[in-house]
Amino acid sequence: MIKDLRGFRNSVRVEDISEEGLRLVFEDIPGLLFDVDDCKIQSPVRGEVFLYRVDKDVHLKGEVRVLIGLKCHRCLEEYIQEVYTAFSYILVPNLSGKEEIDFGTEDIEVLLYDGVEIQLREMFREQILLQIPMRHLCKEDCKGICPGCGANLNKEECHCHKESLTSPFNVLKRLLTN
Repeated sequence: MIKDLRGFRNSVRVEDISEEGLRLVFEDIPGLLFDVDDCKIQSPVRGEVFLYRVDKDVHLKGEVRVLIGLKCHRCLEEYIQEVYTAFSYILVPNLSGKEEIDFGTEDIEVLLYDGVEIQLREMFREQILLQIPMRHLCKEDCKGICPGCGANLNKEECHCHKESLTSPFNVLKRLLTN
């Protein structure tokens, strides 16, 4: 059963997932990164998930796409970066009520859910945040700004007065002339 939803729902009830599975397509997921200061959403957040059940476990495959605005850490100019990622999880009901269960390293894509609903908003948010680089660069060879005059070296030359020190005694010579 395929549902194409225009309005985003934060969660999906497990009982709504039929035997054939459930596919949800979202044209806009609002407010995902409202509390992230250095990142501004520049386009609608588009997401898609396909869910199917195997006993009480739910298998989820999804993808999310968005354009975000970031500020370059070198030159301080804003730039746009496309974020696209595909992800998959096996969701296991947390019937014990414990917050943590020990899984092996091969079970890294396993998540717990409450046994009734699957929270989609946090999955989409997490996937976007994982794709944002730690060091924001508008381009790999960004020259940054001059620490002396503050000129953006990608756009203009440095305005600092550069002395040629052909001799180590030029510094002393300058002191005598002042």
